[in-house]
Amino acid sequence: MLGVGTAAAGEPEVQEGYIDTAYGRKPYVLSEVHAVPLRASMHPLEQHARRYRGVATHEQVLQRSRGGSLTLGGWEFLPAKPQHFMPYLDGLFVPGNTAIEPSWWVQNDMISHGAQQVKSMLSRYGLQYDLTLSMGYAGVVPPSTGGRNDFVSTNNSLSGVWYLLKKRDNSQGLFLSFEADWGQGVRFNERRAGVQNTIGSLSNPQASLRGGNGVYIPHLALGYSLAHGKWVGMVGTIDTSSYLDQNTYSGSWNGNLMNSAFTCNPCLPLPWANFGFLTAWQPCESFYALYATTGTGTGVNQNPFSNISSDAWVHVSEFGWITKDFLGMGPGVYRFQYTIAEHNGNTGSGAAINIQQQLGKNSPLGWFARCGVMDTDAAAINNVQAAVTTGLVLQAPFRDRGWGSMANHDQLALGFMWARAADSFAPRVNRNEYGIELSAVIQVTPTFFVQPDVQYIFNPAGQTDRSGEFVFQLQGVFKF
Repeated sequence: MLGVGTAAAGEPEVQEGYIDTAYGRKPYVLSEVHAVPLRASMHPLEQHARRYRGVATHEQVLQRSRGGSLTLGGWEFLPAKPQHFMPYLDGLFVPGNTAIEPSWWVQNDMISHGAQQVKSMLSRYGLQYDLTLSMGYAGVVPPSTGGRNDFVSTNNSLSGVWYLLKKRDNSQGLFLSFEADWGQGVRFNERRAGVQNTIGSLSNPQASLRGGNGVYIPHLALGYSLAHGKWVGMVGTIDTSSYLDQNTYSGSWNGNLMNSAFTCNPCLPLPWANFGFLTAWQPCESFYALYATTGTGTGVNQNPFSNISSDAWVHVSEFGWITKDFLGMGPGVYRFQYTIAEHNGNTGSGAAINIQQQLGKNSPLGWFARCGVMDTDAAAINNVQAAVTTGLVLQAPFRDRGWGSMANHDQLALGFMWARAADSFAPRVNRNEYGIELSAVIQVTPTFFVQPDVQYIFNPAGQTDRSGEFVFQLQGVFKF
């Protein structure tokens, strides 16, 4: 088979074939069996392998090339291959066109095959996306007297990037990024009567997005890249949480720990669905910087331009150091964040840290940690004064084949959280809230997994009649 690029010293060269990026750590060529849903949909060199936010895209994946775009002069329109981005920024701004994750239980099925065909076809016209469809159950034990205790809901999300045009030399390009969320609770609306409301917690233990009816647009923005992907700018309706405070070990309610405290730092203000500007800069492989400035006053499904005010605005910056081997333990990313927030006419500030570190050069075990503290005015946005979340994640943990192999999306995760309620949280019964969560992911088909999860919330900040509650969950997730 033909080689693709030149491997770095000590790294295997990825050959022509269908690639699995293995959580972004070490890409490898899929076996013939696992590549069935891809083989009927695209040529191997047409594949733009799945990216994972929070890790730098591997060089062997970046070097893949495709053609077939409409060209005019030095420009390509609706390019099948996005413009070049630096490795960490590539993970943020490129979804990829691979729908499948290799599975041991069911290796090929009609749903996965059809989803891959649609994704492959649209990617040839510059459109790449991630579609998540899920249905979940959550139960609170012991039953609370203050609200419902059983919840069934669907939670769906479509996010992606439409690459509009780029220079043929990949020096610059224009794209449209988007996200749409929708879900339906069975006889409940999360914003009024969800698990968080029932137990009176600071964080949301339930794996759900916005809840309620209708389609919610938290992100719709126009972006431009320059300097061969070293700089990216974006303006429009911004979801800052899709770009800042990423962590590959804990950053998504579907496939990672479910509690919202593990998705983003609980005290760091990261607004969505507000008008703003975001810029990203990565001058070299080991360093990047992000900055976002947006409003905070837009409500659910409101016009993002109707509530722009200097009294409801945030500035969030993030600086990251990327290392391929930290003290012999393998790759890690170390991030520092700082925010200045205008809230109700007052100016506040705060700082946070976000860490992800593999624990062993060839180990499937990883560690993550987020911590932060806000002053009184900045804390009023999320009602959290300070927070610490940390945990261990075992990805593809057990053996070369079968459940938990490198060829699956399976994982086990254990997380611990602490959050201190801000003065603005009311009614506040407990100042300090704690939580622990154990979660597993079991890949069933190339596009479907189930996720059982159990949490215990100690001293919920707004709970009046008991010191803690269990939350049991089970969700089934299609990811296309």
